[in-house]
Amino acid sequence: MRCLRQGNRKWIAMRNKSLLNHFTRNRNQTMKTEFNGSRTCIKSQFGPLLPSVASLLTVTLLAWTALFGAAKADIKPDSQPKKWLANPAKHQVVIRRETTDNQKSNLIAAAEAAQPSKETLRLAAEARDRNDPLRLAQPKDAKAPVGDKVWWYKEQLGIRIPCAITADAVAYYSDLVKKYGNQAFQRYAEPSSRFDYRAGVQFHKEFKLGDQTFHDVHVVTLKLTFDQNFAATATEGMHFEKERMVILDAGSKVLHIAGDGPTEVPILAI
Repeated sequence: MRCLRQGNRKWIAMRNKSLLNHFTRNRNQTMKTEFNGSRTCIKSQFGPLLPSVASLLTVTLLAWTALFGAAKADIKPDSQPKKWLANPAKHQVVIRRETTDNQKSNLIAAAEAAQPSKETLRLAAEARDRNDPLRLAQPKDAKAPVGDKVWWYKEQLGIRIPCAITADAVAYYSDLVKKYGNQAFQRYAEPSSRFDYRAGVQFHKEFKLGDQTFHDVHVVTLKLTFDQNFAATATEGMHFEKERMVILDAGSKVLHIAGDGPTEVPILAI
């Protein structure tokens, strides 16, 4: 296997080692969910939104595909990129919003319209990413993007990395994957990508989040998953998940948001 950017070999090796450690490190995080009728309690040392087992398995499969499948197919010391015609079947978009009635539609729309605070964006931009220990993708003096409706806090491989899930974020990743599907590539292996988004609503008479208690609220959960293999660049694949929880009252007023902040983005390189 090889990397075209020879100067980044050490960095990529460190990133891939960091990804492996992601599966074995004891994060000392706990989450407990209790259901008692309409009462729901979610407790966590670091909040309710932690990486799932499914997330880790997905990243593992991505690593296997990127590092072994593509390598065995095309990557040899004397390999040259080949032309891949546009193939929409390799680039999939799945968007599911639980909009069975007007109230749920309005609640989801309100949750997707809520923007992250400037302070949240700033802290995300300054956060250290263990998948980028040398901070090559995000220099120490990097600033968060500015402007209206800013939901991302940095870019990697030319792709925006989400600080929050908003309607604009959903449109961005959907459009990006559709663009990949209509594009021809010059790559060592056939590129692929997928964007999966789900939004749902649940009503709770009492809802506890950490040390806060909410009564008669609607909890909107927004979750996205994004994958791309060799679409953004010729030799790299990317995977990340993001989840956002928005608590609203009966009038669709936002009472609390959980999940906004930096996003872990493992990047696999061949």
